[in-house]
Amino acid sequence: MQACRRRKNPFLKNKTDIDPISYGHLGFDDVRNWLADEAAGTSVTHQFEQLHPKNNPTDIRNQYERIAAIEALMDLNNNFHIRPYEDLHDILRLLALAGSTLYPEDLKRVHNILEQSRTLKKIYLNNPGDEMSIWEEDFQRITPLADLEKEILRVVGPDGEVLDNASSTLSSLRRKLRKSAGAVRSRMGDLVKKYSDSGYLNETQAGIKGGRLVLPVISSYKHKVQGVIQDMSNTGTTTFIEPFEIIELNNQIKTIESEEQQEVQRILRELTGHLHHHHSAIQVDYDMLEILDYHTALVKFGKTFACSIPTLSEDGSLVLKTARNPRLALQRQVVPLELVMDSQTNTLIITGPNAGGKTVALKTIGLLTLMANTGVPVPAAEGSVIPFVDHIFTDIGDQQSLVDDLSTFSAHLGTIISILDQATSQSLVLLDELGTGTDPAEGAALARSILESLGARGVKTIATTHLGDLKVFAHEAENVMNGAMEFDQKGLKPTYKFLAGVPGSSYGFEISKRLGLSEKILEAARGYIGWARDSMEKLLRSLEAERATLSTLKLDSADLQRDLKMKQKRMDTALESVQKAERKADREAAKKAGQIISDARQTVEKVIRQIKESQAGKENIKAVRGTLDQIEAELEKVIEETEEPRKLEKLSSDEISKGLEVTVFSLDQIGVVLEAPLKGKTLVEVDGKRLRVPVEWLGKAPRKKDESFQSTTMVNVTGREGSSYSLDLRGYRAEAAMEALNRFIDHAVLNNLSIMQIIHGKGTGVIKQVVHEVLDQHPAVKSKHLGGLDEGGAGITFVELK
Repeated sequence: MQACRRRKNPFLKNKTDIDPISYGHLGFDDVRNWLADEAAGTSVTHQFEQLHPKNNPTDIRNQYERIAAIEALMDLNNNFHIRPYEDLHDILRLLALAGSTLYPEDLKRVHNILEQSRTLKKIYLNNPGDEMSIWEEDFQRITPLADLEKEILRVVGPDGEVLDNASSTLSSLRRKLRKSAGAVRSRMGDLVKKYSDSGYLNETQAGIKGGRLVLPVISSYKHKVQGVIQDMSNTGTTTFIEPFEIIELNNQIKTIESEEQQEVQRILRELTGHLHHHHSAIQVDYDMLEILDYHTALVKFGKTFACSIPTLSEDGSLVLKTARNPRLALQRQVVPLELVMDSQTNTLIITGPNAGGKTVALKTIGLLTLMANTGVPVPAAEGSVIPFVDHIFTDIGDQQSLVDDLSTFSAHLGTIISILDQATSQSLVLLDELGTGTDPAEGAALARSILESLGARGVKTIATTHLGDLKVFAHEAENVMNGAMEFDQKGLKPTYKFLAGVPGSSYGFEISKRLGLSEKILEAARGYIGWARDSMEKLLRSLEAERATLSTLKLDSADLQRDLKMKQKRMDTALESVQKAERKADREAAKKAGQIISDARQTVEKVIRQIKESQAGKENIKAVRGTLDQIEAELEKVIEETEEPRKLEKLSSDEISKGLEVTVFSLDQIGVVLEAPLKGKTLVEVDGKRLRVPVEWLGKAPRKKDESFQSTTMVNVTGREGSSYSLDLRGYRAEAAMEALNRFIDHAVLNNLSIMQIIHGKGTGVIKQVVHEVLDQHPAVKSKHLGGLDEGGAGITFVELK
């Protein structure tokens, strides 16, 4: 993006100079105002207040690249930010004229621009990176003018005054002023005392009239004081007289003040002349500051609303991941919208209960599309895809007009006719409660015809409705998709979750019952609704209940697969123990135990494949859990025979309560229960991490050993909580960390451990470097690797011993 030239703003009014009605329907003005609040300069504030979508998808992608680069730069250096600055357009026009003079406050505004542009360029140059290359040409155009900055600071003070040392002449004149003013005050003090003692004055101090020092003389004594009468009080009781001997001193002060002002004007004119020679560079610096201000405001907005940069599609594809309406997100916790419409799907019909979130979903889709087409980050997760559109047309809300004598139906139909005339294959059309306001049969027929017309032209259309005929249409027609807002049939309330591919029931009777409508009226209504309609509504509710059941089974299956993987890990650990036991125990017994575990592993792997290849129902899951129980029993027996004797006492659900210290068998660590068990699982905190684990994984915690015993068996003696395979070195000095790590490795070797973890933190990286140097040189270490994202990341190193 090239720097903007005067009188041509690249950020304004690309697609239309007049705000379409869709902006108000979707809440785009709120987005404009939020962006305006983030801007540092008034000119950029005005740009955001008049923000419009762009005409070219390339421009949008370019802006997104620039936003991403600025965000990366701001994350690298928190000093990259823009302080408030004032509009410089009028000053720059004046500065372009030779012989012009800027006032001190104008010079301060120029200094602010020069200082900020120079600082931002320096930060950019000190933080090179491939993602920053898109800004290279722009930052090269910034011209640092440090000498002019210094000259402005030498002349103008922080309060906008011209400083004494701006010139030797000015310094001399101001010294004379101070001296003359001191002489006048001193002489006037003597006269005040003299005439006050004589009783001639109304007050005991001098006054000022017309910028000159005067004596407040009682009018009856005015002939007693020699001087010039400058003024008289309203009552006539006081005459203000400037003594003759003070007049000459005041005249001298006036003369010096006049010379001072002439010198100040000369200094300002001379400094303005220096700036005039660099007018073009200052203009470019200001233009660049505006552009950077514009993009940093977009970054700050994105951080405020947890936004991401979407992919811009040109084939009509729409993918929203955890999308949120920013208006609602500021007010309350919102249920995010998940939606996928491929390029072949032209029409989406959203059904569901009243107050279930249909209109909110419609507005969220429209607002995020509008934001993306202006190059603004959207409040949705990474991976969201939003189409480039030429226009967004909306028909949302009650448009009844008493002035124009239009009914709701007439007003809606007028809007839709206008949309049909203007919409293209690149447009997005949003229709709320399509087909309402007239006879349901006629409304459904008109709505279907309208949707077919838009779909035939490839117009991306999303409509909400309660009309059952449109649900059938969406199911039967090509390139049309059903969607519904979920309803909790047990709690009789909406969940606000969007369900793709299924129609939704309106749940009018259920909601009416919850709101208190009598059963007698409801029964009569059910009789009037008609058999076919009632059957369809029942079918829809049945399908939704079945979908909820399948969703639960899917979650159970996922939990089961996680359980299987955890058990497989335990088997791997047990197998390693068996291999080590071969050195100490009878080789044949160890071999037999190893074979048992190997067979168990194969069984588990087979079960995992079966679970993945089939849709596990309740009976399948029950059978699998029975198999797992048998495997677990044999595994426990193997562990008891091959490992050192250790009594593991399992806990029942009744024995587990909040705050109880327990042993987590799968981790071989001590944890604390955070909540009472629910559905066979509970929340446990282990080593600062919270895990939801099955109750059968928990046992009684070992009794705490005395301090003397701990000091001889535990490497970590600093009071940190840990386990036999974990060492926490955070807070250690390098030498102490090295010594503790060597002792820990020796302890692990003696106890036949094969895997351990070293917690060194991220910090400055010194302890991490020490840990890796020790591990690289230690003969007992086989391999090491840093933790993954879900294992502590670069703050933990996992070690495998030989």
